[in-house]
Amino acid sequence: MPISSKKSLKKLNEEISICKKCLDLARTRVQPVPGVGAPNSRLIIAGFFPDAAGAEASGLPFFGSDEGDMLRAIIADTGLSLEEDTYLTYIVKCTARKINETGEAAEATLCSPNAKHSANCINYFTEEISITTPHIIISLGLEASNLILENFFSVTKKHTDISKIHMRLFENPSFKLVPVYSPSDVLKGLISEQEYFGDFRKLSKIFSII
Repeated sequence: MPISSKKSLKKLNEEISICKKCLDLARTRVQPVPGVGAPNSRLIIAGFFPDAAGAEASGLPFFGSDEGDMLRAIIADTGLSLEEDTYLTYIVKCTARKINETGEAAEATLCSPNAKHSANCINYFTEEISITTPHIIISLGLEASNLILENFFSVTKKHTDISKIHMRLFENPSFKLVPVYSPSDVLKGLISEQEYFGDFRKLSKIFSII
């Protein structure tokens, strides 16, 4: 009997929870943050990596922070559901920190994941796609968008301005990709909250026909 998507995700999340591919991250993290949501999703919303104060502390993606509150409000506003059709995740599952020369984790400072971290974690994201079989992936922010374009669309040129690819549609035989600003970009004032919510409402019209 085939394994259900729900059981497959549970097994994958258990693997993520004990992952030590990146020893530096395993040493300094509070906990990895696997994805949550519908086992058979029409939509994946993917960020780059979990923030320390919200997602890493709770173990839940986009939870307990201003960015997470905004994204979850958008999900509710557009009629999406983590139980029915939407899956939230990060490409890199751990919060990155840089440790000092003596190697004391207590003195570690937050930083962005590097290329090695992304390369080690991309297979988990690939498995999430294989299990949930989304029709559309929304990538939040420049880093997440570049990684998905490189690994799933063979786009080797790195984009340097999220405004140039915001709301653009990319297609491959398996799924469509729509890069957008990240919620943190909204909080930085790169796009207004009103416009951001409006863009997701536009995308919701695509969700309704897939």
